[in-house]
Amino acid sequence: MYATSKDAAFQIYAPALGELGFQAISSADTTMDGELYRTAMLDFGPSSVDGWLGGLVARELGGNGAELLDVEARELVIEGQRVPLTPLEFSVMSYLHEHEDSAVGRTSLLRDVWRHKYDVGSNVVDVVVRALRKKLGQHAGMIETVPGFGYRFRQTTGNYSP
Repeated sequence: MYATSKDAAFQIYAPALGELGFQAISSADTTMDGELYRTAMLDFGPSSVDGWLGGLVARELGGNGAELLDVEARELVIEGQRVPLTPLEFSVMSYLHEHEDSAVGRTSLLRDVWRHKYDVGSNVVDVVVRALRKKLGQHAGMIETVPGFGYRFRQTTGNYSP
């Protein structure tokens, strides 16, 4: 994506453009009718618009910018390593990630991820969470057990409790 404006306006909007990830392209500067026009470019990067938007939201909310969940690739990104997820693992991880720092009940997971109306006594939630913890490796504590209720996801690792 490109943004071009007169130099005076460019100077005014440069801080906001920088926050959005635009980079000035000085080689594209041009003069028309005696006015200097400046151009900036936004490269969405390999994650495209979704990754760019996710980064903006993370920065706005005070995140560290390092994304744990690559939504477009449907993978975990742990210390620069990509870990593939099954469709169900991805759905559970996305749900927990969306509800970060909040306790999420097993019945909510069954209702919203599996689309079941009630818990039929299955341990399917536990099995998927166990698989996610295994894939998170030393960061498994990001998914905390809330005894008698469900789970809580936190970007900062807590105590792992199976």
